[in-house]
Amino acid sequence: MSALAVVPREAGLAAVASGEPGADERFYRQWAETVLRWVLRLGGPALDHEDVAQTVLLTALSRAGTWRGGNERAWVFGVTRGVIANARRRAWLRRVVGLDTVAEPVAADLTDEVAVARQRRRLVQEALEALPAAQREVIVLADLEGHTAPEVAEMLQIPVGTVYSRQHAGRRALGARLTALAEPGRSR
Repeated sequence: MSALAVVPREAGLAAVASGEPGADERFYRQWAETVLRWVLRLGGPALDHEDVAQTVLLTALSRAGTWRGGNERAWVFGVTRGVIANARRRAWLRRVVGLDTVAEPVAADLTDEVAVARQRRRLVQEALEALPAAQREVIVLADLEGHTAPEVAEMLQIPVGTVYSRQHAGRRALGARLTALAEPGRSR
């Protein structure tokens, strides 16, 4: 009988959280197919489904210590929903910024105004992607989508003070990154 067969389905997170040898791999094998199916059904066409499913599993493994017992399937589904929501926001941001939907116009068709706007969108996207995920989420939700700090705190299930802290650090990092990217001869 394999080690996977002896571990009850609901014991996966407890084993991962306790640091049991091989628990991460068993958890991954146990949930990979289900999570991919959820991502395919809930994620939409703009997402790289396999990449998002991998992120779900890594997130679940890294947060296993926060599981307080109960229905493991519900907990993994909750993690899946959160990761999908973040991936969809990033896809939305790419569309808003214009990187995913704007076809590259022929150079002769570019006016100076269009070229400058397109360059700005690219710079903002690059700068946002360089932020740590926690800061990026707060910047996107608060500054780009216009949610209040208490709303962002509720969405991300973090204290309001943490929202303000991440927003402040994110704005500073974003500004520094935009300045660096906008300079001639910039490095990536």
